[in-house]
Amino acid sequence: MRNRYVVRWTVTEGMNQLPGAMVRRRAMALFNWRPLRRPTRALEDPTLMPWRLFISRLPRRIVAQLLLPRFGRRIGTGPRSIDEVRHVAVIHWDNLGDAVLLGPVLRQLRRNLPAARIVLIFNEKNHGIFAHCPYVDCLLPQTVQLPAEEGEPHGTPENPGRLVLDAARLLRTETQSHGPIDLVIGPDWLDPVYGATFFESALFRRGGGRRLLRGRARRKLATIVDIRRHHVRRNLEIAAALGVEVLDDYLEFWTSRADQAMAIDLLRRLDANRPIIAIAVGAGAGRKRWPASRFGQVAAELGGRTGAQILLVGGRDARVGVDEIKDCLEGVVVDLVGETSIGVVGSVLRNADLLVSNDSGLAHVAAAVGTPVVVVFAHPLDGEPWVVASPSRYRPWGVPSVVLQPPERIKECGDQSTCIAESAHCILTVPAEDVVEASMKLLAETRSTT
Repeated sequence: MRNRYVVRWTVTEGMNQLPGAMVRRRAMALFNWRPLRRPTRALEDPTLMPWRLFISRLPRRIVAQLLLPRFGRRIGTGPRSIDEVRHVAVIHWDNLGDAVLLGPVLRQLRRNLPAARIVLIFNEKNHGIFAHCPYVDCLLPQTVQLPAEEGEPHGTPENPGRLVLDAARLLRTETQSHGPIDLVIGPDWLDPVYGATFFESALFRRGGGRRLLRGRARRKLATIVDIRRHHVRRNLEIAAALGVEVLDDYLEFWTSRADQAMAIDLLRRLDANRPIIAIAVGAGAGRKRWPASRFGQVAAELGGRTGAQILLVGGRDARVGVDEIKDCLEGVVVDLVGETSIGVVGSVLRNADLLVSNDSGLAHVAAAVGTPVVVVFAHPLDGEPWVVASPSRYRPWGVPSVVLQPPERIKECGDQSTCIAESAHCILTVPAEDVVEASMKLLAETRSTT
């Protein structure tokens, strides 16, 4: 016999087909019951978590805890406050710009824990960022990405499960030499996926951080991290939620004497009485790459109007557009794209009067060494203001800067929270003239105060 009532499980149509008002109310209550609410993937992605992932979350968490090698203290024996921590591991798997923005966290950790051993597990590609950091006792590089394809700055990320296990093995080796770890911070520094907090990873849980959070919650102290913050401030909020006292938020970039000496040698043929304008053409995604021809127009116009000397910087992936820029220029051009270490690039940018850049890691390096920055973003003005790609999250921190954005989302990006194209798309609506004028104004303002 056919069922008298057919229930289609969608929130609207299904409710209309249920028999009776009471049943409808109960079904709606079931859909809205907090434990059964599936979270969206991220601020910029409203996709609901698939049911298979939603149902398997707890079992997967239990399995992860069972599989991880032990590196923390036994349950119930860890520190109850940050002041009792003597051995800290910070895990950071993100790329160049995010690595630069982690500096304030490392500084505040060292200030709060002057006698603690601080270990940093990091993306091996960022060794030059952390090699001379004075706040860390031990650096443990980890392979986070597969080798990048020609012309691309980043490779495909490793399997997440493999990353966790590899990091746990590194931590296990650390404990064998220096004793159990009291606190693991990370690896979640970007937006938590599917509604998780920054404190949900198996590594964080095994590392003793949950005990600190519970202690602070009992004392009614803040443990909430607002994702609608600039990345520097949010990183510091993650540390503060664990009890770290935060006194400042400025960026740093650590270099060696050899880096500084090489930078001086590379700049020796430039005239110290004329401005130096650096151009960084690379970016981590195709949609963020403003055309090299427009950078060439900007460099030529700035050189003609200010007498500026042009310095080209970037990784090997940015070599594609270098010749196109140089064809637009006359006079001395120092081309360092793909030719030097990140430490030397940082030392060179410290001597520049201005950097004109895409939204890339080098914009943050320039900010960390105190150089003013003009940045061309791909994120449109009418997009969601707090997505990962937005200037609200990633504008240059702590230095005079100007951000230029597309005025609006175009074509297929129209109903998205930001530009979603694989290659340059919305960013193409930013004209070279606007970048020139912004650069002229910022250069005049900053040079008049020096």
